[in-house]
Amino acid sequence: MNLRTCAVALVSLWLTLPNPLAQAAVEQPVAPFQARYELYGVGLPLGEAFMALDYPEPSHYAMRFEVRPNRLVGLLTSNQVQEQASGEIHNGQVQSTQYAQQADTGGETRDIQLRFNRSTGQVEAHDNAEQATLPLSPGVTDPLSLHLMVMWDLERDQLPEQYALIDGTRIRTYQIRNEGEETLKTALGELHTVRVSQAQSDGSRITTFWFATDLQYLPVRITRQKKGREDLRLEIRSVEREFTTP
Repeated sequence: MNLRTCAVALVSLWLTLPNPLAQAAVEQPVAPFQARYELYGVGLPLGEAFMALDYPEPSHYAMRFEVRPNRLVGLLTSNQVQEQASGEIHNGQVQSTQYAQQADTGGETRDIQLRFNRSTGQVEAHDNAEQATLPLSPGVTDPLSLHLMVMWDLERDQLPEQYALIDGTRIRTYQIRNEGEETLKTALGELHTVRVSQAQSDGSRITTFWFATDLQYLPVRITRQKKGREDLRLEIRSVEREFTTP
């Protein structure tokens, strides 16, 4: 085999090998992060929130979200929320496998468990004592995995007009609206963001997100409105990112 033939063979072999950078991008559509937020209710400081994304295995993600009240609020009510979600990155999609939420808000407790069974095409849902078996339609996700899904869709410029997620034992459809770009002054400095609103079909509750373009569309502000009045707000305080290197 002459030198030219050898070079052609090596190039052909290289072209047939999987691209490690492309593979890493698929396995980790959003780099792992730990973000902390200040929590406000009707303009008053209530405590802090924490959101984290990790990849314990290739193409498998795990997310956590916690709300912790400050000392003053803690004297009046617990207002603690913990969420965990896990799933897979498969065929360019975020696919939930399980989700759990434990919430204690002002004397009302809630324990939600969701298990996504793709072999049977069903979701086993538990909301306290209430149980239901729901159809696992394409794109249906849990409330926490939705964050990862939206961040990745924005990164790919593929934001849809609606998302379907499971709220307790019911599947709800939320209308999505891209409200344009906005520069925010935050604890991290000025950030260029894309503002996206999420509304229930009846319009009774609207949640608005500001996703920072330079942070892989990490949400840096989240507000919730009920009947036209803002009752909750999250403002980014700090973030730690882990970017993979080739």
